[in-house]
Amino acid sequence: MRASVWARVAADSTDGAAWLDVGRYYLQLGADYHAHKKPVVDTVLAHAILDTAQQALDRSAQLSTGTRTADSARVYRVYAVGEQAYVDWESGGAAAATLAWHSLPESLRLPPVLEELGENLLRACPHQGILFTASDMDTQAAWYLRFGRGLRPDLVVVPLDRWRTDSVLRNRVLRELKTRDPSLRALGQTRAVCASMGFERAPEQRPEVKWTKRPLVWVSGKETKADRVPPQDFAFAALRLAVDEHQTWTAPVTELYRRAVSNMSGLCKAFETFELGNEVGCR
Repeated sequence: MRASVWARVAADSTDGAAWLDVGRYYLQLGADYHAHKKPVVDTVLAHAILDTAQQALDRSAQLSTGTRTADSARVYRVYAVGEQAYVDWESGGAAAATLAWHSLPESLRLPPVLEELGENLLRACPHQGILFTASDMDTQAAWYLRFGRGLRPDLVVVPLDRWRTDSVLRNRVLRELKTRDPSLRALGQTRAVCASMGFERAPEQRPEVKWTKRPLVWVSGKETKADRVPPQDFAFAALRLAVDEHQTWTAPVTELYRRAVSNMSGLCKAFETFELGNEVGCR
């Protein structure tokens, strides 16, 4: 794979799509680092891999101005900062992750439709909760708002697949939460546990983990009525604009919202306020 992506760039160094693939390849290498197959955690190597990803993605955006390739390159460029912050979170804690996110240039932002998604997901999770995300899209959108913009600093946001497979991250978060048991049931004994509706269904549907449907998330564990945000209070102005302009990230964001509507029809009123009922499956 490495040879093939670099071969495309060697053949045409002005190929923005090829540079995008190089950047995404190195982002994946950065994610593979978290398997921690080596006995020594090499954060220098991890940062070098992600620096290479950033350089390739910057190049892609510069060469593809005004195209979907450029749109994707800029989003993945933000993802690369998120992955660097993830490395720093493992080694230095949440404060180190926040510091890494603050290195993001003000001019480099997620598209409004992804920012809006991240904000909506954070709003949906109760105070002092832990939000488990399903994909790169909802993870990075929530991380960007949580760490890069300082929204909802009371929340812990973790991709569920990494919670299950990355022992270094899991142990770091457990220390920060002052607990030892990583099971969702145990976490729910002291705080609200939220799962993004980026998942097709609530995770770990067992008798000991009882989920309640809320707007955009499933919630288990400790939750008060004061934590609940009414469905009609969510905003979707950026989605409206993204639909009108046929923006690159409209389809995956809309799919997540469609799943949310299928679980919580009360969201339709908010979507219909922005004339988005048909797009998300409201009837």
